[in-house]
Amino acid sequence: MKAKVMCSNADFQENVEQFLDDLLMDVDTDHYFDEIEVRFIKSDCTFGYASVDSLFFYRDLLFFWTQDEKAEHYLTLDDFKLTGRLQNLEVFKDIKIFPVIFAGFYTGYRDDKGKKIYTGDVVKATMFMEADIPSNGGMSRAKIVNERPYSGYTTIAGVNSFGHRNDDYYYILDQCPVPMRNTKKVKVIGNVFYDLDPDELTVNIGERCAMLAFPYKINLRNLHIKMAHAPYFICKTWQDKALKFLRDEPCYEDLPIHLP
Repeated sequence: MKAKVMCSNADFQENVEQFLDDLLMDVDTDHYFDEIEVRFIKSDCTFGYASVDSLFFYRDLLFFWTQDEKAEHYLTLDDFKLTGRLQNLEVFKDIKIFPVIFAGFYTGYRDDKGKKIYTGDVVKATMFMEADIPSNGGMSRAKIVNERPYSGYTTIAGVNSFGHRNDDYYYILDQCPVPMRNTKKVKVIGNVFYDLDPDELTVNIGERCAMLAFPYKINLRNLHIKMAHAPYFICKTWQDKALKFLRDEPCYEDLPIHLP
């Protein structure tokens, strides 16, 4: 199992820039970056996944580049006026470039079915406020010495980093965040990338996780369905709305949410 790698947005950009610098030095940089896995949203509203060496920023927007992906519509290096470190990308020939929306880092944790958990995911989790034996990532689970049969706190929460902390990722709750290392059980039920504006270029994961921390202010059943369908952009025409209505609904589970 790979070690859990913490990465903030600032670290992400710094790692990308460092990779571009190292290209000209002909240094094998894979071991620096392959553990920082990034999720993004493509124009067809599906998730893509890459390490930071396949992404770059241009005018504060995020782009994914590849020599392998087949697509009819893409950009090339000729579409950009590259300066500074970005010029190092020119060592690659015939690359295809796609504008994407950042959709989270891999946290190093998996849910109880083995699914990777990213920041921006919404989970149903049972956790300890403090654990005697914390999780070390993957599918390992926290433990309490002399644990009672019903000990643990179960709720629905968004997953994100927290403030300037760089020791773990967190479940974002209404009163305080709980580190993911205190996980007893966890199941991914969706993500926060729903009702996206088609013209939106970035998504504030922190704000969307914070909104979920106050579930009594929102329509829970409608929200569960939205989260299960995400990612998707807001429909703009009645034809789009009709197609969405005719789609099979996801299998719905009545998920309890803790209210203070």
